[in-house]
Amino acid sequence: MKPVKRNLLLIIVVNIILGLIIIVIPMRLWGCRQVITKETITRETRLEDELTQSIQNFKELEEIYLELKRENMELKEQSDIIWDKFKITFYTQNDAGCNNLTAIGLDLNKDWTKHFNFVAVDPDVIPYGKTIFIKIDGKIIEALAVDCGYAIKGNRLDLYCGSLEEAFSFGIKEDVPVGVIK
Repeated sequence: MKPVKRNLLLIIVVNIILGLIIIVIPMRLWGCRQVITKETITRETRLEDELTQSIQNFKELEEIYLELKRENMELKEQSDIIWDKFKITFYTQNDAGCNNLTAIGLDLNKDWTKHFNFVAVDPDVIPYGKTIFIKIDGKIIEALAVDCGYAIKGNRLDLYCGSLEEAFSFGIKEDVPVGVIK
């Protein structure tokens, strides 16, 4: 081996050994290893029980959700819904004339906008608080009538979107079937 390569190899080995001496050995001496005690086992058991309970709660919520979804699908098939054709537009709270509060006082900045769809309606056609079903692109979107707008008159709806990009991606939809629960 050439002297330069041997010296380089020697420097690398010395650095590795120094690294072990400087980092690993003090960690072992100063107690950076885990000591298993009765308290540690108790804490781990408690955390495991909490995780098991959380999983069970999630499964129960999932079952409730699936049952509600089944009931809702049955309701959609019944004649308790009045269907009509509407023009659908999409809005955000950043549109001109809009703010974060709906006509009935819901704050669009809250987390529930991630879980529920809101729609602006003509309250003379669809009363506030009504659940409506919108058939768009082969899907049914459920929404709650909570808002109105100066241009929302007659059979026209404005579906709330969280972002401007999302609103633009939908565009304007004509003659969309919309169902309102009686």
